Amino acid sequence: MRTVSMSLLLLALTACQSRSAADPETPPAAGAAAAASAGAPGSGPARVILPALGDPAPRAAGAAAASVAAPAEVAKPGVAWDAAGDIPEADRVLLVVDGEERILTREQAQDAGYELVSLRDDWVPYIFEPMHDAEGNELPNRYRRIFVGLANDKMDGDGRPLNDDEDNYLEVFGIPPAIGIIHKRFVEDDAKACHKAIDYDLISRHDRVVQRSGRSSRKYARELAKHKKKVDEAMEETGAADLAALRKAKPKLAESIDFVRKAGEQHLILTEVEKRLDCDDHNHPRYKHKPGELDQGLRLALRRFQRKHKIYEHTNLRGETMKMLGMPPVQTNFLDLERAMTERVVGATGVLEDGTFPGKKVPTYTGADGKEHPLRNLVKEFTDAAMTQIGIDTPEKALAFMKRRQPHDFRWLVAAVRFPPKPEYYLPHMELEVEIDRGDVFYDPPWTEEGDKRKQYRKRLPKYSLYTTYRDQKIRLVYWPTTIGGWRAEVAKNGYEYYAYKQSYVGDRIIKQIIAGPTWVPPETTPLGALAKRRYINGKSQGVVNYGEMGPGYLSAYGLVAGYFTTRNGGDQGIRVHGSSDYMSILSPERYSHGCHRLMNHHAVRLYGHILRHRKLTVDGDIEMNHNRQFYWEGEVYHVRLPSRGFRYTLDPPLPVTVLEGNLRGGRRKPIEGLVKIPDKRYPKDEEEEGDGEDAPPGSQPAAPINPDLRPAAPAPALPAPTTRKDKDA
Repeated sequence: MRTVSMSLLLLALTACQSRSAADPETPPAAGAAAAASAGAPGSGPARVILPALGDPAPRAAGAAAASVAAPAEVAKPGVAWDAAGDIPEADRVLLVVDGEERILTREQAQDAGYELVSLRDDWVPYIFEPMHDAEGNELPNRYRRIFVGLANDKMDGDGRPLNDDEDNYLEVFGIPPAIGIIHKRFVEDDAKACHKAIDYDLISRHDRVVQRSGRSSRKYARELAKHKKKVDEAMEETGAADLAALRKAKPKLAESIDFVRKAGEQHLILTEVEKRLDCDDHNHPRYKHKPGELDQGLRLALRRFQRKHKIYEHTNLRGETMKMLGMPPVQTNFLDLERAMTERVVGATGVLEDGTFPGKKVPTYTGADGKEHPLRNLVKEFTDAAMTQIGIDTPEKALAFMKRRQPHDFRWLVAAVRFPPKPEYYLPHMELEVEIDRGDVFYDPPWTEEGDKRKQYRKRLPKYSLYTTYRDQKIRLVYWPTTIGGWRAEVAKNGYEYYAYKQSYVGDRIIKQIIAGPTWVPPETTPLGALAKRRYINGKSQGVVNYGEMGPGYLSAYGLVAGYFTTRNGGDQGIRVHGSSDYMSILSPERYSHGCHRLMNHHAVRLYGHILRHRKLTVDGDIEMNHNRQFYWEGEVYHVRLPSRGFRYTLDPPLPVTVLEGNLRGGRRKPIEGLVKIPDKRYPKDEEEEGDGEDAPPGSQPAAPINPDLRPAAPAPALPAPTTRKDKDA
């Protein structure tokens, strides 16, 4: 995007034309808006006129000499919103001046030093934008159309059209809703009477509702019945008006009274939560939720609510989930808009720093001026600037903005924004490097020699850092959660399931290739059941190829984008830094990858967009593959077709990577090679008995999870005896 700084334009104008003493001084209220001029309605696009920084107006004579003449009114830039009919929609840019929405042309906005932020429904992140090769030919990305369809609720993950009453809610997986979808939420929720009947204060005053299941739920029901019987009998005996009065009359019943009171509060809160979920259309009839019960149906409804509002939590009534349930829709919709605008601002500007760093002290760097400068949260700064200048920086303003818009407007809407200056270390080619801290590492199997489960809780989780070097300083730009490999199930060639330690290799590596919309090709050792799934098509359950795992797509093994690790001499050990839809594996101290370093999909999209903007590279474009494979599973033949590996970029020079060893815990200092038998599972005595009698693997044998860096199975060694070294941290 070509931009011209305001200072250069002013300098050019003042140098090319002389200023007279009669030139009016630019009013402070005009601010940045004085950068462009208006054309008369119906006269076509107006040219930009930047007012000169004039001298004060001449003073009046006589008694009025002490006063200064009022400055002449400065024409507002562009044309009024309603007078923009002569400007083609594709060329329109929204600029808000003193609260008034004006329309400029793209040339006017860019010449005046504004950057353009897309609010269009066809927006995609930078990594999916069309690129050009060395000859200037456009290289489209195959996944762009799919991304747009998913963000606009036009299709599901399998490419099937969505009905008008269906929603994707894919923000937790890295695909934020289109602004047109958020516009629909604002307008429809504002008109719903059911939202006005919800007691949001009651929900917000409580941070959790205890959810029980199975045995604990039945036990709780028995205890509640017992206490309620005591309380009911005492109420009848004493004639107490309420529980507070009964507590005074029967202090020995305090335990039962408190138990019943708390249960009543929880029921009232749950009732309001159910009303919120019902009004938001999350409580689908197929979930079979029973009112007043904390059942699986309620969990499924909560999961939809969490996905809609990008909440990374288990499906419980606590934490961020309760906080968001206690907010009226105008507030939650505003937060949805703010997050969607964040990704668009990041895509438009290429900023990355989001205020993540280790410890509590904000890092600093020494600038060219010799002074210490704090590391800024550029993502927040730039998003705040955009929302303030567009006039959508509060829930009330955002609602008013949306009510003024028509759905059609989001086919073209682009806004002009003047962002703060970027830090001085932002250069066309930045000296970037990756560091991955593996955190706590356990090489010991997750069970003892006797088959008991080992406690291997990790206090220090893996972290991903991207640094830039500027003036001999390493400046950390981001500090994000990631994953490392660990003990994972794997199906061997004999058809039995073992455990294998999946390495995240330590040492120096490089990233030379980045693929947007990557495809994972399952190796022959992948369990066939993982390559197929059931789908209802025309009302009938049918088997289909599980392309969701292969990609390209937000659910695929490599997520929306991946960087490929190799050794310095080009050796590929199958390790990637890639996006992932399995966000809980990134946040959990008990979960592991198969060796790759996973990132939240939206983090991966931002990261590689930043790298592509600030490193020298070659755009290779779509890499054709034409992979075909047939397999037979449960009476049906499946045909896999993967036409492309994805859209590839080649970095030159490559991006340096360092994987730190981390904190080794437990008895072992090195991982176990090969496969290890799982306790309480039956295995053949040797390979010759592989298909013999009752030792053959049962048909219900669980398959190993899909493994993007699966290695050929090795012979299974016996479980090695643990070392005697004591783990001080255990």
